[in-house]
Amino acid sequence: MVNRLCQEYGNRVEVAWKAFELRPEAVPLPAPDNPTRRQRWKTSVLPMAAERRLVMKLPPIATRTRLAFQAVELARDHAKFQAMHRAMFEAFFRDGRDIGHIDVLADIGASVDLAPALVKRALEAGAYLNRVLDQEQLARELGVTGVPAMFVGDDVSTAEPVIGAVPYDWLKATVERALSGQSLDWRRRALRSAIPLKEHQD
Repeated sequence: MVNRLCQEYGNRVEVAWKAFELRPEAVPLPAPDNPTRRQRWKTSVLPMAAERRLVMKLPPIATRTRLAFQAVELARDHAKFQAMHRAMFEAFFRDGRDIGHIDVLADIGASVDLAPALVKRALEAGAYLNRVLDQEQLARELGVTGVPAMFVGDDVSTAEPVIGAVPYDWLKATVERALSGQSLDWRRRALRSAIPLKEHQD
């Protein structure tokens, strides 16, 4: 859906992907065969993927994603963000690979022409850890508790939030409000009381 938005609006919009861990280290990982997880995928995730023409399967494992986010940031610094982002998605949701392991991430990096040794060194040294932690801190300040979550506007502190897997037309209407300068007024009138968001503080 984001790709469709970029195709439609071209250079009028810029997408800035940020890290958010659904299950950081302190949060237990669900069992791969958890019935609730399987039912949620069957009734919600897979139909949504089919509607958006995405190839997705229920991953056979649940994993931590902090290392994966660091690998993506490395790719960003080497002008390979989009390729790495897509390769990571496919590795986990299509191929069922464990993106919580450095060797797997190095292999995914190699698929987008990032040297495996470079990926391993960066992840072992935590070269991008602080960048990822800063992004996650911003998400907490904005009140983000799940994904997908988007904020549409030039200033994230006043941007209009789009929470959940909304229809494309809803997202497009949000972008139109941002481009016309109506987002802040609409947010004040309609969303502030409806969605539990915290005020961002510098």
